[in-house]
Amino acid sequence: MPRKRRVGLAAALVSSTAVVAGLPAVAAHADTEFLYVIKTHKACSDSGPGTQNQPFCSIQAAADVVQPGQTVLVSGTDYTEQVTLKRSGTADHPIVFQGEKRANPKEPRTRIRPGGYPSTAKAPHAFLASGVHDIAIRNFSIDQPADEAVLVQDSERITVDGNSVLWAGMQITGGAPGAPAGYTPGIRLTGKTRDVTISRNQIAGSGRAGVAVDPGVTGSIITTNAFTGIGPAAGSNVIVADGAPGTVVNSNTIGGTCGTGITLSGGSTGSTVVNNIVKIFRKCDPNVGIGLAVSPESVAGTRADYNVVYADGPADYVYDWNGIFYKTPADFAAATGQAKHDLAVDPKIFTAPASLEDLTPTADTAAMDSADATAPGQLDTDIYGNPRVDDPLVPNTGTGVGYHDRGAVEYQNPFAVSLTLTTGQYGHPLDAEFGGGTTSPWSPATTTLDFGDGSPVVTAPAFPLTHTYAEGHHTATLTATDGNGTVKTTTRDVDTTIGPLTAGIGASHSATDPRNAWAYLSFNSQWTVTGYSVDWGDGTIETTPGAPYPGGMVRHNYTKPGRYLVRFTINDDHGRTAKADGLISVNVPDPGDRAIAGRWSTGKPAANGLFNNGTWALRSTGDCCKADITQVSFGQAGDLPATADWDGLGHDQLGIYRNGTFALRHDNGTVTAIPFGDTGDLPVPGYWDGNGHAQLALYRPGTATFIVRHDDGTLTTAAFGQPGDTPVAGDWDATGHFQLGIYRNGTFALRHDDATVSTATWGNPGDQPIVGDWYAKGRMTYGIFRPTDPSYALSGAYTGIYGYAGQVY
Repeated sequence: MPRKRRVGLAAALVSSTAVVAGLPAVAAHADTEFLYVIKTHKACSDSGPGTQNQPFCSIQAAADVVQPGQTVLVSGTDYTEQVTLKRSGTADHPIVFQGEKRANPKEPRTRIRPGGYPSTAKAPHAFLASGVHDIAIRNFSIDQPADEAVLVQDSERITVDGNSVLWAGMQITGGAPGAPAGYTPGIRLTGKTRDVTISRNQIAGSGRAGVAVDPGVTGSIITTNAFTGIGPAAGSNVIVADGAPGTVVNSNTIGGTCGTGITLSGGSTGSTVVNNIVKIFRKCDPNVGIGLAVSPESVAGTRADYNVVYADGPADYVYDWNGIFYKTPADFAAATGQAKHDLAVDPKIFTAPASLEDLTPTADTAAMDSADATAPGQLDTDIYGNPRVDDPLVPNTGTGVGYHDRGAVEYQNPFAVSLTLTTGQYGHPLDAEFGGGTTSPWSPATTTLDFGDGSPVVTAPAFPLTHTYAEGHHTATLTATDGNGTVKTTTRDVDTTIGPLTAGIGASHSATDPRNAWAYLSFNSQWTVTGYSVDWGDGTIETTPGAPYPGGMVRHNYTKPGRYLVRFTINDDHGRTAKADGLISVNVPDPGDRAIAGRWSTGKPAANGLFNNGTWALRSTGDCCKADITQVSFGQAGDLPATADWDGLGHDQLGIYRNGTFALRHDNGTVTAIPFGDTGDLPVPGYWDGNGHAQLALYRPGTATFIVRHDDGTLTTAAFGQPGDTPVAGDWDATGHFQLGIYRNGTFALRHDDATVSTATWGNPGDQPIVGDWYAKGRMTYGIFRPTDPSYALSGAYTGIYGYAGQVY
């Protein structure tokens, strides 16, 4: 494609508006026009071609081979390198190094952290340009270099544009920036450098300067940059040109400096200082800080005007010209003829020290529409890429077109649209209520609201506004157009999907009066609930119109002991019904109850339950107040329960052990019988091989011996505990396979893979132990069942969660 010839400053910026957001499409360009650097790309190689499909891993690799006219596009972040620029472009075909620019111009660019982060070592420059010419560096975020972020020496026609620099010249101690490492600016020009443009950069927290132009450098343009938190001590200079004639300092915003804002010294004659905003923090030291300082040997041919110089603190001298100090622009102008249009007013910008901030002025600052648009170095766009615009509410007092703002940021029309959304109101799930409006102080705006469901568009909507949708997903769009033809839109996704009617119950009884029972009722419905009932299982059915209070409790007094299935049924006005069941045991401890636990659903936490002579009561969750209980018949009186994942499906299946034989029930309903062990052995199946499904295992109480049967048919035995102990087994170490354990009179003893044994007191003598991953943490822990209550208490050990007592009946 044709390349633009550079002319003056606009050319020096190297097509500054052509900024990519992410990686640009390159269909219209030859691959040789771009080199790509993407350190995270799986095919990146520093010895490759630098294409999109095989980019370089480092910026330096591209810098070593780049040709005039090529652009190095750098994507991603956290490049820990110093890039030394050794190759030059030409006036017609410059070399461009360009970081990835986000859609929001105020967001960070591609970041370079020389030396890594945090670092206590001296970090080098991010870019070093020495003896080169016709190069542009833009859209990089450079973090904590102890030397200059960008150092240009003995070079010509270099552009540093659109970058952010943080903590240049700082030593990093303990992960936080410390004292300045010396007189180190964010960007330095030195040697025989000439015709360099530094534009649209944000520089914060640098050591003792933001930009330094050293003796012998000529023709520098420092324009439309923002500086905050520069120089924490006396002697600091945000922008300093020392022996650098012809320096242009134009349209910069300097906020929160404790030193001097702009310094021309050492014979920096013929310089221009215009359209800048300088805000001095006098609270650092009332005797420190000058807005503009021009030494006697730099006065000749130098012009200063159209600046805002403001001291945030006690009134003191803000100008130092030819060795004489002045307090106000009027005093300065009367004595020197300079600064006839300077202002000493608060620019009303937010300037947090050592931060990269939004420096947009407020609407009533005098800096608006008052700059010299004809000044050298004046750009057509501001630091964020916004165009120069005329605020019709402010008089045009500037030179030229009259409406350019001073400083780095051009105040834009505060034209905005907003749209809020409320959906899912109980009983009216298809209704959406919109709020919002349009702000357009510069000119009237017309507004429309498209609901996104094919219904007519509303012009000039009056908020709040309610609209009824069909069930589904929609996108509402509010569009506003002001008198200048500027269009603003905002959208809201509207989800009117109707979820199912659901019910939940948690049933329990009083420990002091077991016949006094209650149930916690919960439900979820987007339609109106018309009524509900609770069947207490003893012939009592209570029916109530309307909806129960979510999580509300209902009570019932039983007249005799027993086990009761409590059923909660709920209905809504769209004919839907949901049910939930719970079990209550009223003062009837059963010696046949045996505690069990298992993962009944893949990906869910383990849940407890009971086995009693062939009848299983399985809870769907470990939460006492939300459990549905499923009853299953499998086995007979005298059997012992055994649960594990026989099928490798990620959830457990049922099994029983009877007189030396396991009977394993699979998900498809079939049962496999496997002889193993002797009468009197106790089953302890589990993930002994760590291969995704369970293996059988036994505990022989008479000899306190575990016997594990592996998939290949071999047996492993291990003695642990003493005769009479109750065996437990689980993955205590989160290793993917089981370890041994025993329970003895209220104390667990768990053996780990490193052969150590940990103990924990949990429960009382007579309690039954259970094991499970109650919180889905990938690590099992213990619990107990107290048959005399009956209730469960599940420990939160290994999870960082306190123990939880969940009552099942």
